[in-house]
Amino acid sequence: MKPLSRAVHYWALYDFANTLFAMNVVSLYFALWVTQDMKAPDIAYAAASSISLLAVALLSPMVGAWSDRLGRRIPFIALFTLICCAGIAAVTWVSNLYVGLGLFIVSVFAYQIAQISYNAMLPELAKPHEMGRISGYGTAIGYLGSVFGMIMIMPFVSGKLFGLQTPIPAGGNAGAFLPVAFLFMLFSLPLILGVKDRAAPKAQARKPGLGQLVESWKAARQVPGMTRYLLANLLFFDALNTVIGFMAIYATQVLGFDSARNEVQTVLMLATLFAFVGSLGWGALADRIGAKQALVLDLALWVVALVGFITIRDKAIATWLLGPMVGIAMGGTWTASRALLASLAPPDRQGEFFGLYSLAGKFAAVVGPLTWGLITSVFAFMPIGKYQLALGAQLIFVLAGLALLVRVPDPKGRAAQILRGHTDRAIL
Repeated sequence: MKPLSRAVHYWALYDFANTLFAMNVVSLYFALWVTQDMKAPDIAYAAASSISLLAVALLSPMVGAWSDRLGRRIPFIALFTLICCAGIAAVTWVSNLYVGLGLFIVSVFAYQIAQISYNAMLPELAKPHEMGRISGYGTAIGYLGSVFGMIMIMPFVSGKLFGLQTPIPAGGNAGAFLPVAFLFMLFSLPLILGVKDRAAPKAQARKPGLGQLVESWKAARQVPGMTRYLLANLLFFDALNTVIGFMAIYATQVLGFDSARNEVQTVLMLATLFAFVGSLGWGALADRIGAKQALVLDLALWVVALVGFITIRDKAIATWLLGPMVGIAMGGTWTASRALLASLAPPDRQGEFFGLYSLAGKFAAVVGPLTWGLITSVFAFMPIGKYQLALGAQLIFVLAGLALLVRVPDPKGRAAQILRGHTDRAIL
C-alpha cells in the first residue's frame, strides 16, 4: 500500500484540530458556561446553536460555490478558522451573556463554514480508489482529537488531570476557551501553511444568497442520485447527531449507568476509541467494495446497534458490545458518506455540493433533537419507555435513509473510468 503524502497528513491533522474545538466548546464547556456561570436556561444555548446552524444552512452552498469558482480552498479554511478561534478566545474575558452568545454564534458559524472547503479538498488529495482510505484516516485522526483534546483542556478548567493536581491554575468553564483557540489554530497551521491549492478555477458566475442555494439544488438534480443521496444523508445523520447528543442521558435513565462512578464516561470513551478503529476500517472497505456499499453496510450496523439498545438493558452488553458497535458505526458513517459524496459530485463542483452536504447535516442537527424532545415530552408518563420510543424514532430515520441510499447509483464504475484516465499529481 502506497504511503500517504505529507499533504494528506496535514489535511488529517486539521480534522484533529477542529474536533478538538467541537468536543470542548460545542459539546461541553460553552453549554456549562451558559447554564452554570451565567445562570441562563438551557434554551439560551439551544437558541444560539440553532441560529448559527441556520446561518450555515443558508450560506454554505454559496460559500462552497465561491470556493469552486476561485479554485481556492486554503484561504477559506484559514480565514474562517481564524474567525472561529478569535471568537471563542474572546469569550474568556466576557461577563455579559448576550455578548458571549453572539461570539459563540460567530465562532460556530465560522467553524462549520471552514469544514466545507476542508471536505472539498478530499478529491484533490486522493485518487478515486483512495478516497475511502484517506477519508477514514482523517475521520480517525478527528476522533483522536476529541479524546486527546478533552485531556489537554482538563487542567485549564479544573487545575487537575484525572484527579491529580497540576501547576496550571483552575480557570473554570471559561478557562477552556483560550487554550482551545490556541490549540485549534496551532494544529491547523500545517494545512494552512504547508499545502497548496489544487482546484481549478470555475468560470461559471455565482448567484448571491438564496439564489445560489436554488442554483445549487438545480445542479444537484442534474447529477444522477445526488438529491436522493442528500436526503438520505439528512435522515441518517439525524440519527447519528441525536444518538451522540443523548447517549449519556439514555445510558443513565434507561440502562442505569452511574456517572459518579465513571460508568457513563467509560462507555463514551470506549465508543470513541472504536470510532477511531471504525473510521480506518471503513475507509479501507470503501476503497475495496465502493463507498456506497460500505455505507449500506454501515447503516445496517446502525440498525443492529439501535435495536440492541432499545431491547437490551444489560449494562455489560451495552458497555462491551453495543457501545463499541455504535462507535464503529459512527466512524464508518462519516468516512463512507464523505467519500461517496466526493465520488458522486462533478470535479468542478465539489465545494458547491459539499455545501449542500453541510446543509443536510445542519437540518439533521435540528430535526433529530426536536424529535427526541417531542417524544419524551408527549410520553412523559413512561419513565423508561419514552426514551426507548425516542431512540426508536432514530431507528426509523436510519431505515428511511437506508431505503433511499440503496436507490442511489453506485459511482464505483465511474470512479474506475476516471482512474484509468487519471494522471498522477504532485501533491507538494
